[in-house]
Amino acid sequence: MTTRSDGYETWLWIELIGFDNEQPDYGVGEYLDRAGFLPDAVSLFVFNPDFVHTHDGVGEDRLFPFDYSSYGGHPCSYERERQQWTRFQLLGLVRELQARGIAVYFSVFDIFVTDEWIGRHPELLHVTSEGQRIGSICPWKRLADGTWYEDFFASQVARVLADYGFDGYHQADGYCHPRLTIYQGDFSDDMIDQFVADAGVALPEELAAPSGDAAEVVARRAEYIWRHLRRPWIAFYSRRITRFCRKVAEAVHSVGKKVVLNQALTREPFQALYRYGVDYRAIADAGADGFILETVAPGVSLGGEHGAEAHPHFDFLAMTLLMKACLPDRPLRCLNNTHDVNEQWDVLRHGPQLLEREILSNASLFMWTRSGLRRCSEGPLVCLADGLQAHEWAWLRQWWGLGFSVVPRRLLAATLLWSDAALDAQLDDYLLTRRFTTHKLLYELMSRGAPVAAVARMEDLDAVTGPLLVLNPHLLPEAELAQAAGYEGGPLIVIGPKTRSLPPADIEFGDVHPPGQLWCAVFRAPQKHEVSLPPDEPEVFPEDPMTVPDPVHYFRELYFRKVSDGFLQACADLIAECAGAPRVLHRPDVIRVLALELADRTFRLLITNHSHYYVPTAIDLGGPIQDARVATAFPAGPPAVSGSALSVRVPPQGIVAVDVELAR
Repeated sequence: MTTRSDGYETWLWIELIGFDNEQPDYGVGEYLDRAGFLPDAVSLFVFNPDFVHTHDGVGEDRLFPFDYSSYGGHPCSYERERQQWTRFQLLGLVRELQARGIAVYFSVFDIFVTDEWIGRHPELLHVTSEGQRIGSICPWKRLADGTWYEDFFASQVARVLADYGFDGYHQADGYCHPRLTIYQGDFSDDMIDQFVADAGVALPEELAAPSGDAAEVVARRAEYIWRHLRRPWIAFYSRRITRFCRKVAEAVHSVGKKVVLNQALTREPFQALYRYGVDYRAIADAGADGFILETVAPGVSLGGEHGAEAHPHFDFLAMTLLMKACLPDRPLRCLNNTHDVNEQWDVLRHGPQLLEREILSNASLFMWTRSGLRRCSEGPLVCLADGLQAHEWAWLRQWWGLGFSVVPRRLLAATLLWSDAALDAQLDDYLLTRRFTTHKLLYELMSRGAPVAAVARMEDLDAVTGPLLVLNPHLLPEAELAQAAGYEGGPLIVIGPKTRSLPPADIEFGDVHPPGQLWCAVFRAPQKHEVSLPPDEPEVFPEDPMTVPDPVHYFRELYFRKVSDGFLQACADLIAECAGAPRVLHRPDVIRVLALELADRTFRLLITNHSHYYVPTAIDLGGPIQDARVATAFPAGPPAVSGSALSVRVPPQGIVAVDVELAR
């Protein structure tokens, strides 16, 4: 008998092709038997937004277009050929899932194959910075008759929810953020007219005047706005997207349902705003009931995105910490990217150890609250969830269970201090200086071995114990910086541009790249010592950073001022020292370790390998080891123990969890 997961939520994102409309129960029973558990929620991915646009009730049956059944209309899955579903069959599927206590959401994208309704409204399509009209809806635009698309769409979403009896709307890619970055589009007549009216800016007449979206005019608009009006363009887009999300949330709530949103293509709060015009806090205030974090490092690492090489593991861990701090009162669920037939990647078959590492790492990130440590994530969302076999589900559940089985009483890691005011100041600081943002600095430190596994908001600072990490102190208001400087729960590590507001430190040093170089200060350090940095190649800083091209793909980095590797490594080493973290004795270049204290002198070590080869490593815990047991399936045997050190072999791009008891 299938049961709920214990201690965490499980959500599934699945196309209709994952079920079987030839079975009386639409294949729900067989699917759940194979999964071996009852998910808390299922999001049915109907793909084409015409599902919403053309909805006119459920009184009569209707055959759906083929691309409602599968993402992009792909013809088959691992299990079956694509079936063409009907309106009544979808109604039946929703009822079958709900009869088992599963909440059912629906989701669509902004893209499509068939275009029954969209084909009659080309004015809604995105216009790129090159003046091309592409097959993606820009939800912030108006219909040809002047009607706001958002008013029509929100009303239709509410009707779909009520008529089918869905429990909620999963606002996915293209509707929770634009498909394009805001420097790629939309620069059409419609959006420029809105921009001028909303922001009160003045454009040259030849750029402001309607052009029929002539390509040469659109291209000049894009160049001019991003060069000269970048800040107001970002602010305009933020207000515009928030208004759309508010109307959708109000419509959803008006029929007693919930709305959860995908994150803006993996991006943390600053980059979501800068690249996509998405302000998570404003959208949460507008009514969002929860968010899906796109923790998709396994798929990206395998080249699932455009076949390009990327290594975003620490980028996305840092993002998760910042997202929870930014949205403390909203449930966050981590997207586990298992496979996608349409996009043609499969982590389960081609990189399972990457997903093992991701699951345990994400489950070991926490936020400090008045009642102690709280996990950042409520649990996983499986993407996509069709075609998995029983042994694959059992494997996933084993890793979820291991990751969510414990909440430590203490972390041998630093806590990052979050400030809403600092986020508000980040955009102007970046535009002016191109210095490392808080997210960039955090993940560069984590990738070099700095154990940072928790975050705390300013109002919860007095609940924190252990080392406190303050990044970019110049962005904090004076009162908040003074509050941070008065922290007495452990060492205080401050990294960022030097500020006069802090007293002399126990350890203090600056980077080798002036002017405005980064600086590190440690207060209440466990031991004092000098830090010297090696020389580095000089920085070549552009004369005008506003002319530096911004990346198109989300996993490609923004431009930043140079920071030496020597400085970052010295900072990471100091954070580990202040945390009392275990030391990596062998292959510290590719092995990282996080220690969770489960009970007195009892720890769980999460040992990750960031090379493409098996790596034997040795970890020193600083005290004699009484017992050590491997908690993961690999390696099968116990680790070798010698005094205060243990030795274990870690799989390529994978993770090993070891439970250790120190001698008394």
